[in-house]
Amino acid sequence: MKTFIKTTHRTETDVRHEVSVALFTVIGASASLIGLWAAACMIGGIVNKGFLPMLRGYITAITGY
Repeated sequence: MKTFIKTTHRTETDVRHEVSVALFTVIGASASLIGLWAAACMIGGIVNKGFLPMLRGYITAITGY
């Protein structure tokens, strides 16, 4: 004797939520890469020129003097 069981399972997916999660992930990864690149550039500048000339250049860039 065979018994058949019919099951129905319905799943609703919120597309807006899925898209926002994907965009949040992409934007977060991009921000992380930009931050890592900025840190690498700062470290390279400090190694190349030294800390005080980099600080002096930063202050000059901000103030214009």
